[in-house]
Amino acid sequence: MVISMPMEIKDKNEFIKLIQHAKRIIVVRRLPKYIKIKARLSRRLYTIKVYSEEEAEEILKNAKVEIVEY
Repeated sequence: MVISMPMEIKDKNEFIKLIQHAKRIIVVRRLPKYIKIKARLSRRLYTIKVYSEEEAEEILKNAKVEIVEY
């Protein structure tokens, strides 16, 4: 079994395309500076940091899977 490292995506639109195939989405941290969102796909874990609440909500409303908040 090959374990791959999580991949950080910088482009919001690319991350939105990826979450269409996600099994689960996890909002890990809501810090004062940014919100970190992780999406588990079949082969890899993708992450993105967004710097406003509005951007995070825009990404999460496109998700069609369960969203887990920590």
